Amino acid sequence: MLKIENENSIRYFQIKKGESLMRIGKVIIIFVGLLAFALLQGCGSGNSAAGDTQSGSADQPVQNMARWGGPERSADLWGQVKTIRGNKLTVFKVENNSLEQSQEEREALRDQMQSLSPEERAKQREERFKVSDETTELIIPVGTPVVATGNSGGEDSEVDISQIKQGDILKLWLEGEPSSDGEAVAEFVQINQGGYGQ
Repeated sequence: MLKIENENSIRYFQIKKGESLMRIGKVIIIFVGLLAFALLQGCGSGNSAAGDTQSGSADQPVQNMARWGGPERSADLWGQVKTIRGNKLTVFKVENNSLEQSQEEREALRDQMQSLSPEERAKQREERFKVSDETTELIIPVGTPVVATGNSGGEDSEVDISQIKQGDILKLWLEGEPSSDGEAVAEFVQINQGGYGQ
């Protein structure tokens, strides 16, 4: 009988010891899982904030258009729509004087523009953007991305070519050589909703 009690005691302690080890194992697994989760969260948050905010770099507009599938270079042509028929456009060439300004000068001008009345803003824009009498014929092939920039800080969005209207200011990225008809071919189009946006 003493032997049975000793065997029962030993089993009891073995069971208790096993339960303790299982609890410790569960705690370790939970701790490792939480640590891994925290590390993964830290890795993912490192660059996302930098990509979503304005960095102040001179090529910020290029980076914004690249996210819509646009080329990672400056626009080849600024134009004001003279006529549009289907996917064929005639645009007046526009000279953008603000491209010669530094990023700091553009930011100061942007801040100044926000404090002006709509009429004063229109006058300032006319001074910065000179529309020439020289025209360019171009084609926007079906499937070419067309992005409308938000006016006064609104969101950019991809739109249909039908959103392009006479008088709109466009930034155009062109394919290398004109077509057989002598028309330029657009590979990416940005509509400046505010008329004369950056």
